[in-house]
Amino acid sequence: MSTYKRLHGKSIKSYTSDPANTVAGQMWYNSTSKTLKGVVQITAWSAGGSLSLPRSIAGLNAGTQTAGIAFGGYNGNTFGNTNSTEEYNGSSWTGGGNLSTARRAGAGFGIQNAAVLGGGYGPSNVTEEYDGSSWTGGGAMPANFHNTSGCGTLTAGLSNGSSETPAQACKYDGSSWTAIPSLPTGRTSGGTAGTSAAAIAAGGFPGTDTYEWGGSSWTAGPDLNSTRSGGCAMFGISTAAIIGGNPSPTATEEFNGTNWSITGATMGTPRNSYGMGGTTTAGLAFGGSPYTSSTEEYSPATATKTFTTS
Repeated sequence: MSTYKRLHGKSIKSYTSDPANTVAGQMWYNSTSKTLKGVVQITAWSAGGSLSLPRSIAGLNAGTQTAGIAFGGYNGNTFGNTNSTEEYNGSSWTGGGNLSTARRAGAGFGIQNAAVLGGGYGPSNVTEEYDGSSWTGGGAMPANFHNTSGCGTLTAGLSNGSSETPAQACKYDGSSWTAIPSLPTGRTSGGTAGTSAAAIAAGGFPGTDTYEWGGSSWTAGPDLNSTRSGGCAMFGISTAAIIGGNPSPTATEEFNGTNWSITGATMGTPRNSYGMGGTTTAGLAFGGSPYTSSTEEYSPATATKTFTTS
């Protein structure tokens, strides 16, 4: 902070010691140390346990930071689709039940014991549901979908955009898919967060567009700060989401319900086409291209800063 001009006319409380239970944005004057202090929001990615299998475009938006799930994708060891499933407990990954059909780039969503994979490359309209131990067949998608994105829960899922039908969107109720109004602009390999009742779709080829789904129609939202034209990954809800992906392989942006902002936190491992899960207060990113087994956890925090004039 190079000047106090912005504080002119504002009331700053004075304390003899730093107060307890502070929140981001709070400022005060410490009369003992004769310093102006405040609480700033910081965000950080930290290393988690590695996947057993390096993979990309797998389970793109499913699970949580302490109960993650990765399924399908492109196997970085054999350079082919995989049917493997792995589950994360907050520190390490262990094997789960295999998909009936190996595939990548489908619409993955749900939680660790109630997940869905719809579409994907090979085959493109098949749906499978996971109960925490095994996969079983679900309702077929209304069209072939790959290089698509998904979000939601087992009974309130959403998918939009694909290489076959870039503007098409549909929702899942736990047994069948239903077509919903198309995106205003078609896209592939974008990111999606929310549920079939309220969602946000952003990025993907061709660029920075954001669209918000209110349960019956799509409306234009704020553009991303950076073009994310492919291999996007996203987690959160319709009013609080994080997105990452190509061509910024370590940078992420956060949506607060109104605008996108650069988080300021960078991943330790450059990646795109990776899996994500969780919320804006406890997120997870795993795998990706170039083929990696790396996992990182996203945990925002606050820090007390002393402000000076230099």
